[in-house]
Order: sequence, then C-alpha cells, then structure tokens
Amino acid sequence: MQYKNLKLSKFESALFDMRLLFEQYGYSQYKVSKFEEYDLYAKNKAFLVSDNVLTFTDTTGHLMALKPDVTLSIVKNTVSGKGLTKLYYSENVYRTQSSSQGFKEIMQTGLECVGEVDLYSTAEVLSLAAKSLEAVSEDYILDISHMGFISSLINENVPAEYTKELLELISQKNSAQAESLLSEIKVSQKAKNAILKLTTLYMPLSDALSELEVLIQNNGMQEAFDELKSLDALMKHQNVKNLYLDFSVINDMRYYNGIIFSGYIKGVSGKVLSGGRYDNLLKRMKKNACAIGFAFYLDTLQELVNTSADTALDALVIYDENVPAQKVMDEMEKAIAQGKTAKALKVFDESLNAKEIIDLTEGGIKNG
Repeated sequence: MQYKNLKLSKFESALFDMRLLFEQYGYSQYKVSKFEEYDLYAKNKAFLVSDNVLTFTDTTGHLMALKPDVTLSIVKNTVSGKGLTKLYYSENVYRTQSSSQGFKEIMQTGLECVGEVDLYSTAEVLSLAAKSLEAVSEDYILDISHMGFISSLINENVPAEYTKELLELISQKNSAQAESLLSEIKVSQKAKNAILKLTTLYMPLSDALSELEVLIQNNGMQEAFDELKSLDALMKHQNVKNLYLDFSVINDMRYYNGIIFSGYIKGVSGKVLSGGRYDNLLKRMKKNACAIGFAFYLDTLQELVNTSADTALDALVIYDENVPAQKVMDEMEKAIAQGKTAKALKVFDESLNAKEIIDLTEGGIKNG
C-alpha cells in the first residue's frame, strides 16, 4: 500500500517525524509496561508533573500504578555503566489535568541519554528538542535556563529554608515579591541584584550571555556560564534558531542540576516540550550515571487541529437506491486510482468538506 497521499493529523505527522529524527541520530526505541510498582512514584513524587497517581492492587497483592511518567521507568531499568545509552519512546501516560479532576491518557514522545553525558550529547539533545518543535511549526521558541547557575548563586547567599519560596517567585517572574523576601532575609546587595536580574532576564541566548557574565560570583556560576556559552556556539553551528535565556524555567534542585528547557509553539496556549539534565534523580535512585532528556506532549497539538482541513476529501460520491452498486464502486475506484481521497454516501452530509461532488443520482442531491 502507498502512503504518500495519506492525510495525517498534526498529532500523527509530528509523531512520525520525531520518530524518524530520533532514529537518524541513533536512538533506539524503548517500550515500557503500562504500569509500575507504586513505590517508584511514591518516592519521587516531586519529580512528577502531577503527584496524583492512578493505582490498583494486582492479583499478587502488590500496589501498582498506571505510569504517570516514562523517565522514571527508563532510569529504573537502565543499568549503570560506561558509555551512553540513547533511547526514545512514544508512550501513553496517565495524569490529572489542571482543568479537570479526572485522569487523562496522554501521548508523549521523547528521548533520554543515560550514562556519560558530555558537552556533545547535551548539545545533541538540545538540538533535537529544537528540531522536534520545528517538525510541528517553524514558529517556535525554546526557552533555556541552567540550574547550576541559579543554584550556585542562591545556595551561597540564601538560607536553605527560603530557597523553595524564592525559586517559586523567580519562576513567576515576580521581582517585587522576590525583592521583598531578599530584603527581609538580609541578602547582600550584590547577590540581591544578581537574583533580581535573573528574575527579569529574557532575551535571545546569544545576546543574554554578556548580561549573564557580569553576574558571576563563584566557580559554580562560572562553570554553568561556560556551558551555556559553549552550547550557544554549537547551536549556531547547527543553525538552531529561536533559543532564549529564561531563568523562570526552573525545576526541583533535588532532581535537576544543569541545563533545563521548555518549548512553545504559536497557537498552543501552554508548553509543548519540557526537558533538562537530571543527574540528581539518578543519585537518588542510587545510579552511578548522568542523564539528560526531554518529553514532547503530543496531546497539546489538538489546539492546532483545523477540523475542515483535516477531514477534507478530494471527492464525495453521492448515490441512491436507483444507482447500481457496481457503478458506485467503479466511481470510487476511479477516484482512488487517481490518488484521491473519496467517500461514498447515500445521503449528502453538508458538514463534509469535499473538493469535488460526484452526484450519481437522477433527482439531485438529497440532504440528510
């Protein structure tokens, strides 16, 4: 069967394009079970997008969960060792939505690099994230942050009991409340100015580096800056576009430690892609390795669906009880042989969008 004329939805087209992209770069498909022991998620609830997990007791009496996340399953089942394991997946996960109290089955695709993560593999993942967004639309933005830069600044200047609150304010770009909190806990003016700058900084990565460099106060911040600068050069070499530095992109420091990023596409209200470096998660799971990856939330593409375009037919064949079945069949086969999409109906459906209507009836089309 030929597939060149197959009309794919945004969802299906993106899935095929990303799978091809990942395999071209040597990633192997990874299949996981629909469920895992609940204990895996209970120990790492802060890593999950939603801490609501759908559970059940299996026939052996074990408490199981329909998987709300793929990364945890991959890390759990990946053996630590030398080298780098490159995997991609297309799996359903089960989560509650912010707009709903019920659970929803969500299709995700994404990739994970587990093992000896270096500058090249980090750049490759970042590049593939951008290419995945571009596979859906050229009108995308990939916002980048670095947990090493912000954690090195905060850990040196802010008491631990205020870290979570401050990170939340930075993620909200709430500079007024952040300034109030920093004044209350008597942070030095130099550190205060740097933190407030990160709260509001948003510009193309290349332009932002000069703004970021003057904020460096310790070795951790310098190392993070050097990585961002190297990644910027590599992304330019790859002609990757639309990269912005945005420190409101923040994840839990108990799990994430390096570059993190979020992807957006015009026409979709929320982020469609999320990823980053999560070595700290592997340490918590007693894995002697590093890791970086991302997930693309394919269900978000439903906002881009154009119903009339997706359901458009090349030909609509209308017939009635007086038209021989063979004549209808011949007309359908003729259209299909010409590479058209066609549908035969006994009653005309006004909701269908057809380029051509082939009326085989004698009395004219009758509306349904």
